[in-house]
Amino acid sequence: MTTVKHIYLVRHGETEWNAKRLIQGHSDIPLNRRGKEQVRRLAARLKQSPISQICSSDLQRAYDTAQAVADMLGLFVCRHVELRERNYGDWEGKDYRMIQSQFPDFNPWMDTESKYNVETFSAMQQRGMCCLQEILRESEAEHILVVSHGGLINALLHHISGGVHGTGKTKLVNTGISYVRYEKGNWTVHTVNDGTHLADQ
Repeated sequence: MTTVKHIYLVRHGETEWNAKRLIQGHSDIPLNRRGKEQVRRLAARLKQSPISQICSSDLQRAYDTAQAVADMLGLFVCRHVELRERNYGDWEGKDYRMIQSQFPDFNPWMDTESKYNVETFSAMQQRGMCCLQEILRESEAEHILVVSHGGLINALLHHISGGVHGTGKTKLVNTGISYVRYEKGNWTVHTVNDGTHLADQ
């Protein structure tokens, strides 16, 4: 493994459920028209990047986002189930606002117990970090693109930054890029939620 790793964490393009503010979780929802345009812009932006490895959640909204960049760079997408969004159980397909009004006693980000078949935050964060560390251990690439989901990426940023960024602090735009650096066991967050390729959308 090379000493220094540059990781670009990217949220997938928009879906209809994103637009309607419906909870997706593990539900496999495709990109909508706006999402496909976001992905096209992302790929164009990364065309001259030094990325030489691409990893993605296996859910189609993330995989299709990653594949667009892979096609531009002539690379292969490695799928990882562990990079999926949080499993929201009984809440998937429901409106965020409805959930907030119907379950005011339950904070899904802070609760350590499983309720409503929702995966706990700590379990999601742990599987995401374990997957990211495994990717780094096994890869010879210095620049790695990781395409995942808003909740998981924020959980990774929360862990990497010690709570400065990520969950509770950052709302990630679709195809927003967060750039982090890993060297000798230490993480540095350089950029969070860069969506400049979407400036006029």
